[in-house]
Amino acid sequence: MIAPSNVNKYYVGPKALFDPDYIPPHLLYRKKEEDSLFSILNDSISDEFNLNILYQGINGIGKKVIVNKVLNDLLNQNKEFVKINKICVDCKEKNPEELIFLLLSEINGLSNLNFDVRPLLNSEIHQLWNTFKFICNRFDSHLFFIFNNIEYLEPEIFNKFLQFGKESNITLISTVNKIIQPGTMELFSEFDLKKRLNFYNYQELYSILKQRVLLSFSQEIDRNLIRYITDLICEQYVPVPGKGIEILRDLYPLLKNKNILGNFDLLDICQNKFDSFQISDEFSMINYLSEEDILTVIFLDNFSNYFISKNKYYISIKDLHELYEISCETLEYEKSIIEFRKITEELLNIGIVKPSKRTFHKKSTHENINGLNNDSFFILMNPKQIKVIIDAIFNQC
Repeated sequence: MIAPSNVNKYYVGPKALFDPDYIPPHLLYRKKEEDSLFSILNDSISDEFNLNILYQGINGIGKKVIVNKVLNDLLNQNKEFVKINKICVDCKEKNPEELIFLLLSEINGLSNLNFDVRPLLNSEIHQLWNTFKFICNRFDSHLFFIFNNIEYLEPEIFNKFLQFGKESNITLISTVNKIIQPGTMELFSEFDLKKRLNFYNYQELYSILKQRVLLSFSQEIDRNLIRYITDLICEQYVPVPGKGIEILRDLYPLLKNKNILGNFDLLDICQNKFDSFQISDEFSMINYLSEEDILTVIFLDNFSNYFISKNKYYISIKDLHELYEISCETLEYEKSIIEFRKITEELLNIGIVKPSKRTFHKKSTHENINGLNNDSFFILMNPKQIKVIIDAIFNQC
C-alpha cells in the first residue's frame, strides 16, 4: 500500500510572501471586482479607447494584486492579437521630476526607440514632460500605467497624466490608500471607473492568510497559529491581508526551520507590527494587581501557567472557569459565579485576553458578561510577562 504524499501541492515558496508583485493563483472574495475590471479593460482594448480608473482602500487590502492579476490575464489572452505593455510606479516619496524620469526609463526599456534618457536626469519638469509626451506618442502599442499611492502626487501634476491619458494610447490605473488631498477631489470626475474596496470579515481574512501559508511553506503549519494572527489583526488593526503577510514574513525563518513557536514568541514579534499594541504596560499591571485580592493574583498565576505549559493561543470559557475553581480550592475560598464574572471581565477590560471573532457560543451560564458568550478567547499579553509581574507582587508580600 502506497502511503499518501505529504507534499503540499499548493507550494510556491518564499516568493509568495516576499515578492511585492506576487499574484496568488486565485483571488479569494474579490471575484466581482476582478471580473468587473477585466471586462471593462478587455472592451477598451478591443474597441481601442482609453480609461482612467481609480481603486481606493486602506494599505494592504489588495488593490494592487487585483490590478496585477487582471492585467496579467489580459496580456495572456491578447498577446497573439494585440501588443500590450504595463508600467508600474510607486508615487510615494517621489517628486514630479523623479516620477517622470522613471516613466521615461521604463518606456524606453520597452520600446525600440533606443532613446538615451541619461542627459535628462537633471532636467526641469517642462522638458521632462514634453519628452515624456513625445515618446508616448511614438509608442506603437497600448500602454497601461499603474500609479500606486497617488495621494503623494500634487493634484495639478496628476491631472496632467489624466488629461494626457485621454488624448493618447494610455490607460491609467491608480490606487490610493488614504483620503486624498482636497484638491484631488475635483479630479474624481475624470475617472471612468471608481472603486472602493471593502474590508474582509474574519473568516475571509483567515482563508486568505491560510492560502498564503499553503503557498509559502512546504510543511504543514498549525491552523490555530493562522487563526491567532487573524484575531490579532482584527483586534489591533483592520481586517486586511497585507498586515498578515507582514507578520508571516517575520515568522518565516522560524516556521521554515520548523521551530516550535510559542504564543509569547508570536506576541513579541507581532507587537512590532502594530502602531499601538492595546495591552497594559508592566507598571500599570503591577499597580492593578497590587490593589487586587489574593484570589485574583492566584488566578492569574494559574492562567499564565496554563498558556506557558500548554503552549496555546486560546482558552475556552470552560477552561477559564476551571482555573477559577482551582484558585478557589488553593485558597479554600467559597466559589462564586459573581466573583468569576468579575475576574473574567477584568481580564477583558485590561486587555489580557480578547474574545475571538471566529465563533460564538449560543448559550452559556456566563452569557450576560460582555464578551463571555464567546466560545474562545485569545491571549493578548505575553504569559511570561504576566508571570514576571506576579512574581514581583509575591516578592512584595
